[in-house]
Amino acid sequence: MSAQTGPSVIQTASASPWRVTALLLGAGVCLGLAMPLGKASIAAGVSALSFVLWPSVVAGVLLAVAAAWRHGPPNQLGKLVCFGLIAGLFGYAVPNTLVAWLSAQAGASFSGLAYTLPPVFTLLYLLALRVQQPSLARVAAVALGLVGAAWLALARWQGGAVSALAALLIIAIPAVIGLGNTYRALFLPPGVPAEWLGAAVTLGGCALLLPVWAWREGPQLSFSAQSAPFMLAQVVAASLGSALFFALQRAAEPVTMSFVGYAMAITAVVVGIAAMNEPLPWELLPASTLIAAAFALILRSPAQPASKR
Repeated sequence: MSAQTGPSVIQTASASPWRVTALLLGAGVCLGLAMPLGKASIAAGVSALSFVLWPSVVAGVLLAVAAAWRHGPPNQLGKLVCFGLIAGLFGYAVPNTLVAWLSAQAGASFSGLAYTLPPVFTLLYLLALRVQQPSLARVAAVALGLVGAAWLALARWQGGAVSALAALLIIAIPAVIGLGNTYRALFLPPGVPAEWLGAAVTLGGCALLLPVWAWREGPQLSFSAQSAPFMLAQVVAASLGSALFFALQRAAEPVTMSFVGYAMAITAVVVGIAAMNEPLPWELLPASTLIAAAFALILRSPAQPASKR
């Protein structure tokens, strides 16, 4: 599969800032609901692996049905399956399972910090691969967003400390997500509708998780009537979020696209406050302002391809 180094890597010329912002907020809210929903599902007796796997299977099938109905069968199915497996590993199976576990152990708000760091790693990978030129404005925007997100996460740090594993995952999860962002930007199949891309990545991640689930948990399903509303809500959120996410992938270059993590983190905090009776930190407003300023700055500083030697 050859790398696609055109508009999907740098910036889609026809994508307006308003469209990018709307897609980013929509995808961020839908995908960010996974953290509080995961925490509630695990509290109701669902394992972290089951919470990621089974709603994703349903969401992936729904996306595939919608894609087939709207667009017909995909072209170059083999390449799409290969893309889905690799992108599903780095962008879905590994990070989502780890985040679900982290949400149950350290809280949805703290785990949201993991989704504020992918822009840093995405930019690092793109610079290391010489896909983009270094830009002071873009690096400053990422740093500004990171400060705001870290400020917000620290305000939600309950007990003053987390385990060493949780602290390690806060770095490891976004590093893996950054790999997924970079891979999708370089190898995104051209001309494939967002629904087919969402279905391929979601089902690709599920195909990788299914053997792990069978080995770890066996044939039993850890569902209950208490967990059913949360699992159903996750199916809806994951389906819509995946479709919006890949529409965003088409509309924005990878560093801007990875700012969806900030919207996910804010969603986790807001839902935690509104639905889980978590206290409102005074730092929420200034931290959110910093994150919004970072996104505005990065939209005003288009990515530039690295000069060819």
